[in-house]
Amino acid sequence: MQVTRGMRRRSEKMARRRDRLPADALIAGVDLAKKESVVVFVRASDRARVGRLRVSSDRAGTERLVARGRELVAEQGSGPLVIAADGAGVGYVLVQGFVVARARELDDLTRDKTDARDAALIADLAAELRFTETRLPEGAWAELDLLVAARDARRIERAASLQEVRALLELAWPGLLSACPALAGTHLQALLRTGITPQAMAALSPRRFTALLRRHHPRRFLRWMAGRLHAAARDVAALPETPAAALRWRLAAERVALADIAIAELDARMIELIEASGYGWLRGQIRGLGDATLAALLALTGDPTRYDDARCLVKLAGSNPTERSSGEREAAGGIHRRGRPVLRYVAYHAAVTLVRHEPEFQRRYAELTDPERTNRLEPKQAYVALANKLLRTLWSMAVSGRGYEPAIARGEVRPLPRAA
Repeated sequence: MQVTRGMRRRSEKMARRRDRLPADALIAGVDLAKKESVVVFVRASDRARVGRLRVSSDRAGTERLVARGRELVAEQGSGPLVIAADGAGVGYVLVQGFVVARARELDDLTRDKTDARDAALIADLAAELRFTETRLPEGAWAELDLLVAARDARRIERAASLQEVRALLELAWPGLLSACPALAGTHLQALLRTGITPQAMAALSPRRFTALLRRHHPRRFLRWMAGRLHAAARDVAALPETPAAALRWRLAAERVALADIAIAELDARMIELIEASGYGWLRGQIRGLGDATLAALLALTGDPTRYDDARCLVKLAGSNPTERSSGEREAAGGIHRRGRPVLRYVAYHAAVTLVRHEPEFQRRYAELTDPERTNRLEPKQAYVALANKLLRTLWSMAVSGRGYEPAIARGEVRPLPRAA
């Protein structure tokens, strides 16, 4: 039987996990909670339960856990103390919550859940080496992850303001929306940035109105939409505008402006952290991949070199395709969706941009959506495939230390790992 590259990688991975959790270790399985966490101490050699503890979920609780664990190590004569948690100078490993949920059913064919049972199952899974090699983020990576979350919150705030403006238009100027059904969030955002009310909009000349919109949103707002919107504003009968409606309009405009300023500041800080992490050289390598998008991808994946294969990033995003094959029957399904949804979202929209600007991604998109192709993909399916391609390409660049090359993106050249 031939030993494949995948089999060798798995053997190396299990060896690394065994080094982190020796067979004679004492495992402290922790079911993390906000206030109090349950700890069950288990010997890795025979899975025997040797102690149970309830500690507070803070620094004092951790110190108490470690102290009790070292006492049990001395009593049992076991190896090192390892903390196993589902979300922790003592080694620790992380067990996925999804794996714990499935382990409940395999344990006694029930889904009964208690803190003590989960803590014991976490320790058992750690003893079976069913934990991840992921480490809790530290330093620049942790700050970068927080900045991405803050940026997402600002985007949500801006989207809420846009919904408020659409509601205002439906109440104060319903004829405008019916006259311009193609009015999108981008157009509403351009209107908000001007800060003018619907009545003031109709009073402007067509040329001044178009120039005002393009000055506030020059790249996205289309000239034909500006003319159509202004014509509709002049033709639609204006309803009496109340001071309250005008005030809400201006407040929504201020919130969008402040959100845009905050997003720009967060983007600048994220780019600084990319430089600090040593991956600043990735900026500008792929045409159409903005610095902010690259920072978000790196923040959501962490250091790419900690993964042993490019497909690990795809699995982390949950965009790897499912398969239901058996015997002579081969059947492929949709994506798993068991990864990080924000990473999947960012990679998808990055792929949409790359199809517009990067020739290699354009060519691949045309191949995947070719009507004459046997297994032709729908446009959204093709974008998901290209998002996976982008994640694999970033991993190859980070591991090899080489810049973007179309041959690597096409899979014609497999880059060698960068020398340490």
